[in-house]
Amino acid sequence: MPVHKPGRVLLHHLPLKFVRNRVSGQGRKPVDLSIPLVPFIDFLIVLVVFLLMSFSASGELLAQQPNLRMPDATNVAELEIAPIIAINPQVVTLDGRRMADTQTLAANPQMERIEQLIQDLETLKRNWSILHPNETFRGDVIIQADRNIDFRVIKKVMFSAAQAGYANVNFAVNRRGGPSQ
Repeated sequence: MPVHKPGRVLLHHLPLKFVRNRVSGQGRKPVDLSIPLVPFIDFLIVLVVFLLMSFSASGELLAQQPNLRMPDATNVAELEIAPIIAINPQVVTLDGRRMADTQTLAANPQMERIEQLIQDLETLKRNWSILHPNETFRGDVIIQADRNIDFRVIKKVMFSAAQAGYANVNFAVNRRGGPSQ
């Protein structure tokens, strides 16, 4: 038997025309499809770059706003993940969402509740209890306040946080030497 070039022999001897056409590659759609790798590789590169840009290697929970000068402290403890209330000279925000104007709160000497802040904190509390059904709610909140803010504004924010069930208040400060707990 002479040696000849190998070719397609699978189901080649069948008398059915559609099988013979499909096996020989004369069908409507090709049997072997090429995978477009270039768009897939582009997608993966974009995904990796996005993840690298959003990853924080330092482990910081909060970033200091540019118009916010936090007070310095020597005796500090590490903060845990909690809602962040930022108080700068213009506005009071909860996790980046505007809650009230600082000047309006400072102008009124009466103790008043910040209703929008209370509603949003209560929503966060309900969401937390749904996500952690077997744990007790500790009521942690982080206040990141400018060092020149009137204490009445901070007091109103703390009062509103306590009204929403967040009684464990932590202040974000700049660490300046000294031992840490």
